[in-house]
Amino acid sequence: MLTQDEVRELFLQRFHCSQIVFGEWAEELGLDKDTAVRLAAPLGAGMFCGATCGAVSGALLVIGARYGACLPNDKERDRAMRDKVKEFQRRFSERFGSTLCRELLHRDFSQPGEYARAGRSGVMMEACPELVTGALEILDDIMKEGEPA
Repeated sequence: MLTQDEVRELFLQRFHCSQIVFGEWAEELGLDKDTAVRLAAPLGAGMFCGATCGAVSGALLVIGARYGACLPNDKERDRAMRDKVKEFQRRFSERFGSTLCRELLHRDFSQPGEYARAGRSGVMMEACPELVTGALEILDDIMKEGEPA
């Protein structure tokens, strides 16, 4: 699992939290890492408007890739996947207080220029490595809990 210092280094390389989380699981999921990282790119910084934290979104992509239904009317698998999503969200919220980027960073990314100001202020380099490593820890636990029925 990545350390907070390794996450900071990835941020310095201009990767987003969603890319880091999903990219860490790509190989385990049988996915091409470059493709996984590209797919997760738009989800960083709460989709760049402060919505769902990118670390959470990246984790949910992992859960979907492993447990998501791919056959029509697979209600049991879909229900089991939704349970894992809810469990991840519950644990993340319990640990960090929210799953929303704007609440975690106390920034309103819907305001023009706020994403750039947040980057310059250092708030993301300060707070986000812990959010990413926390998401990876929670995800690791959930992924070890077994396949849905």
